[in-house]
Amino acid sequence: MLCERLDEIGKLGPKRHFIAEPKLDGQRAQLHIAKRRAVACYGRLGHDLLRHPGMAWLKLLDWPVRMAVLDGEVCAGDGREGIHAVLEARQRPDDGSMSLLAFDILILEGRSLTRESWRDRRKQLEALFAARQPPRTGLVPVSHDPAELLETWLAWGGEGIVLKDPTSIYRPGVRSPSWLKVKPKLELSVLVTGGSATIVPWGDSGAAITLEFSYVHPRSQMRTIVKQAVRVPRDEEFTLRVGQEAELLCWGVMPSTLLRHPQFVRWVEPGQPRKGFPK
Repeated sequence: MLCERLDEIGKLGPKRHFIAEPKLDGQRAQLHIAKRRAVACYGRLGHDLLRHPGMAWLKLLDWPVRMAVLDGEVCAGDGREGIHAVLEARQRPDDGSMSLLAFDILILEGRSLTRESWRDRRKQLEALFAARQPPRTGLVPVSHDPAELLETWLAWGGEGIVLKDPTSIYRPGVRSPSWLKVKPKLELSVLVTGGSATIVPWGDSGAAITLEFSYVHPRSQMRTIVKQAVRVPRDEEFTLRVGQEAELLCWGVMPSTLLRHPQFVRWVEPGQPRKGFPK
């Protein structure tokens, strides 16, 4: 089940009640358990994540249930440093830095729960973890004050929040208004100081180039220099222009000062208006 985007939390309307969860910046993971052990862990594109050396620890866990399917997020570190931290950690031999945080349960002991309300599914998920919580796993917390959670989580460097209708059923493969994601979008003017035009993989399906650039931090207003992968169209050639300004689109700034999911928009030509934060 997928989320629809909500630009501003004030647009919710007074008649609809939502619970809120912090949006962890990792990789979506649907964990399949049989005979108390993880037998598969699928990402959104259907790839089994257990094939990666850094994910093998999941196969060793003993779950307090014979059969279940959990929906959640695989995170690296504290869940604020983005999917690339996950992509790097899952390729290394397990170093203890990864965790699985569950936010839903779809099947329990062979019984489908997808037609039950989120509220009832949550109770059964909490009961499963109360019976015994395997190491390096946990529950995504919930709040009944979305505005407060959004302010707190963004101040801590989080990506945003997810709003869920407590009466909603689980609809696999559907982008539903019963689940809404709220996260800030930034358009930044950056000064490119180096990098490479060589196309490298982005996640399991995208493409990126490596850029070194400086930008003005939206909170501190300090100029910051970073080097990171920036998404580009997979089938288009990219020409690196060191010393020129460019526009990037991203979903906030991580505590490390790296941009969250940056995407190249265009080169800023002389005389063109600039977006984002000034120099």
